[in-house]
Amino acid sequence: NGVLLATPFLTVTVDSSGERGLLGVAFDPHFSSNQLVYIYYTATTPTIHNRISRFTAAGNVAVAGSEVIVMDLNNLSTATNHNGGALHFGPDGNLFVAVGDNANRDNAQSLLTRHGKMLRITSTGAIPADNPFFNQATGDNRAIWALGLRNPFTFSFQTGIGRMFINDVG
Repeated sequence: NGVLLATPFLTVTVDSSGERGLLGVAFDPHFSSNQLVYIYYTATTPTIHNRISRFTAAGNVAVAGSEVIVMDLNNLSTATNHNGGALHFGPDGNLFVAVGDNANRDNAQSLLTRHGKMLRITSTGAIPADNPFFNQATGDNRAIWALGLRNPFTFSFQTGIGRMFINDVG
C-alpha cells in the first residue's frame, strides 16, 4: 500500500562496487501458489560472481534459509561495470537472464563464457535443449540464448507477441 515495510523482505550479502549488487528480481509465474521469488545478485563467496537464486516467500518476508542457488555465473574481473542485470520469465515459462560482458568486449562473442549474453534456463536452473547454442556450447554455457551484448541492463517481452526487446548500453 505504498508504505515501506518495517522488516525487509530479504537481506543478502552482495558486492556493491560500481554496477554490482542486487541486479534483478522476478516473481515465479505461479507465485500465488508456490511463493517463489528469484533474484540476480553479485555474490561475494567463494569468489565475486553473479548468481541467480530462488527464495520462498512467507507473507512479507522470505523464509529464512530458503535460498536455492539456481545458477552461479562466471567469476567477475576487477572491472565493476557491465554486469547487465535484468531477470524475467518469458512467455514460454523459462527464466531469461541478461548478463553484461564484464567490461571485456571479447566476452560478448565467445561461447566459452556467459558474460555478454542473454541466458535462458528453467526455473530450476536446467538448460532447455532447444536453446540456439545448446549443441555448440558446453556445460552451463549451453544456457546462452543470445550473444553479442555489452551491458543489457533491462529487457521486456512484448505483450501478446512475446518478442523480446533488450536495452543494451553501448
